[in-house]
Amino acid sequence: MKKVIAQYREAILPEHRGNPLIEALPPMLDEQEILLAFSHFPPPDEHIRWSGSASVRRHYVDRIKNFRCPQTCYTECYRYLERVIRDGYAARNPLKSSTQQYLHYYADERPDIEPEDGYFHPSADTVTIVGNSGSGKTTMLEQVLGYFPQVIEHTEYKGTIPGVSHQVIWIKVNCPYNASVRDLCESILAMLDNVLGSDTTKPATRNGSLARQIAQKIKSSFLGVLVIDEMQRLKFSRTGGEATLIDFLHEIVDSLGVSLVFCGNHPFEETLSKKLRIARRAESGGFMIISAPGYNTPDWQSFITYLWPLQWTNVETPLTRELNEELFLLSRGNLSVAQLIYRRAQMQVIGSGNEVINKAVLRAAVPPLSARAEDFTDITTFLSAPDPVPGKPDTHRINSVSEAINDDGSESSCLLITGDLTRPQHTELYDKTMDALKSFEDKITRIKYRSVFRSLSAEQENFGRLTAYGLLCTDPSLE
Repeated sequence: MKKVIAQYREAILPEHRGNPLIEALPPMLDEQEILLAFSHFPPPDEHIRWSGSASVRRHYVDRIKNFRCPQTCYTECYRYLERVIRDGYAARNPLKSSTQQYLHYYADERPDIEPEDGYFHPSADTVTIVGNSGSGKTTMLEQVLGYFPQVIEHTEYKGTIPGVSHQVIWIKVNCPYNASVRDLCESILAMLDNVLGSDTTKPATRNGSLARQIAQKIKSSFLGVLVIDEMQRLKFSRTGGEATLIDFLHEIVDSLGVSLVFCGNHPFEETLSKKLRIARRAESGGFMIISAPGYNTPDWQSFITYLWPLQWTNVETPLTRELNEELFLLSRGNLSVAQLIYRRAQMQVIGSGNEVINKAVLRAAVPPLSARAEDFTDITTFLSAPDPVPGKPDTHRINSVSEAINDDGSESSCLLITGDLTRPQHTELYDKTMDALKSFEDKITRIKYRSVFRSLSAEQENFGRLTAYGLLCTDPSLE
C-alpha cells in the first residue's frame, strides 16, 4: 500500500478547481513520462557476470522477472484510468453540500430540501480490458495503478478543513467464482479495511444490510476506482446470478459515483456482448483488447532491444536477426513467455562450459507446460517437426540433457543440445572438442583437398569414399 500526505495542484479544468479530491492526485504525465514511469531495466552488473560463480550468476538471472518494458497500450490504459478517476471525483467535492447529501443518504434517497449545490448526480464510467492469458494486461494494470497512491491523507486544504480525512484512490479485487454479490462485497470490505489500516468490518448477515454497509464504506473512503480482475469467470446462465452481480456493480457506478475497471481473459468480451445494456455501460469509459505485438512493431523491437543485454553468461551473445526471430516464433510474441524462455535459456547454459546462447538453446528453453497449452500448440509442432523446411528455421526436436560440474565442484543439470556443434556432446571429449572448435574456422579456410570434396559432391558419391584418400576420420578421440 502506498500512502501519502496530500499535496494540492491546481486542476486543469475550471470545473475541477477547488475540489481537494482531484487537486491531490498526482500530476498528469505525457507520453514520454508514462513510458519512463512504468519502465524497469535491472542493471546487468558486469562484475558479477565476468567474475561470479555459476551458482551466483544463476541467481542474478532471476532479475529478468522484474524486467518491465512498457508497451504503447500502457499510454492508453493510463489515459483511461486517469480520466475515469478524475471524472468520478468531479461530482464528489467534499466541500459542496451535494456531497453531504451523497454521504448521508442511501442510493436514490434525497432530503426534502434540495442542497444549495443541487442534488448529487454521479459522473463515473466503466473501463473494460480484455486479453489472452499472459498478454500482460494485469501487469500493465497494476503498474498503471501503482503510479497513483492508494491512499491520500488530507489534513488542511487552503486554510480550511477539506471534509475528508482519507481518500482511497483505488482497490483491486478478483471476481468471485460463483458470481456471488455477497462474496464480492466481503472482498471489497476486507480490502478497504486493509488499505485504511482499520479494524476488520464484520459483514452484515442480511444482504440488504450488507449492501448498505458496503455503500457507506465506499462513500466514507471516497473510493476513486474499483478494479475487478478475472472477469472471465462471469458467464451468464439461466440462474441469473451473473446478471445480479453486474447490476450490483453498475449500482456502484450509478448511485455511488465510483468508476469501475473490468479486466478479464477472452472470451469475456463475448459474455458482455450478449447483453446490450451491459455491453454499452461496460465500455462507457473505454475498451481495450490487449494482444501480443507483431514482430515488426515498435513494441516487440523495443522489448527485445532492452531485454537482450540482460545476460549473466560469461560469453556475450549479441542480438542477431535470427535470434530475434527465433525468440519471437517460440513465444508467439507473448512477452511474459519470451522473458521466461530467455531466463531459462541462460539458466541452462551457465556453468556448462559453453555459455553461448543460440537458436537451439532458445528452443530447448521453451517451458513444457506453455508448449502444451492450446494457445501454443503450434509451438509444439514447430519444435517436433522431423525435417527442416527450406526457407524456414531449422525445426529439429531438442531433448538431450546431461550432467555437468559447476564452478564450485557440485553437480547440476545442464542442457547439452542434440546436433549442436557449438558445444560438446560427451563430457569425456570436452577438452579435445573445445580445442578443435577454437581453430575450426582457420582449418576450414586452409583445407588442401577442396577439389576432392567438389568431385564427390558433383558425383553424388558417398563420403565414405574419403577413406580411399585417407581423409575420413573414424575415431576423433584418437586421430
